[in-house]
Amino acid sequence: MITTLGGGVGAGKFLEGLYSEVNKEALNVIVNTADDFDIFNVRVSPDVDSVLHWLSGRINRKQGWGIRNDSFFHLMGSEHSWFKLGDQDLEENIKKMNLIKRGLSLEEVIERQRKKLGIKKAKILPMTNDKVETYIFSEGKKIHFQEYLIKHKMKPKIERVFFSNIKKSKPPDSMLNLIAESRIIIFCPSNPIISIGPILEVPGVKSAIRKSKAIKVAISPIVSSKAFKGPVLKFMKFKNLKQSALGVAEFYTGLADYLMIDTLDSKLDSSISELGLKPIIKNIKMSNKSVSKGMARDILNISA
Repeated sequence: MITTLGGGVGAGKFLEGLYSEVNKEALNVIVNTADDFDIFNVRVSPDVDSVLHWLSGRINRKQGWGIRNDSFFHLMGSEHSWFKLGDQDLEENIKKMNLIKRGLSLEEVIERQRKKLGIKKAKILPMTNDKVETYIFSEGKKIHFQEYLIKHKMKPKIERVFFSNIKKSKPPDSMLNLIAESRIIIFCPSNPIISIGPILEVPGVKSAIRKSKAIKVAISPIVSSKAFKGPVLKFMKFKNLKQSALGVAEFYTGLADYLMIDTLDSKLDSSISELGLKPIIKNIKMSNKSVSKGMARDILNISA
């Protein structure tokens, strides 16, 4: 059994390759839901939607998010036009909201979406069914992460990062057992602080990973001190971590056994080893599906 943790474009690209390489072995995808938020009178789960789009093959590859060939008519004249949610995406989120209002959990709704989209080889789980949101505090203001990321273009100074309700949240019923029973646990090339971090903060998750006998592999979202996408470096700096693959190793010390880094960062291998992680040196610049498939193959072939 393989279990992954992640969210965002980097996770989506890697999971597409992993999904192609997994045959009969069960695949569980645990997705960050701390960047979920309410907009257009619906609750949107950007990371969950992104994973569904990537694994179903309908992703807008040019953007790395959203549905291919989606339209944006509903944004015309909207005060929230800064958040580029497509018409089809909006329609599906309205359906999701109505199902939740009828009493279904987020996990149950995702399962329906997975089946409808023909994603047969993966179980997709939200990190929690409870409402958790990421906020950035800057100059006395509380800003939702989506507003920080898109509306404010990552410009406000990060003074504090807060995951609302995280300590009261609970993982889905089966999640901790899936972690415990996994052969391999993979930390996707996602932002360690605001994509992986919230998942680890859900009570019971971090301890379950540490107790698991699985091989644990993290993938760096940074190559040659440049992030794949988004504000990874800003958040690494905020947490006083090195803004490189070595900082990623610092974050995963005590959690992962291996860290996959790019060939351009091979000079960091001894420093990473000193932190207790075994470096896997590989081209991880996911310019196409064949690269992510190769990354997945190398990880799946690791033996205890």
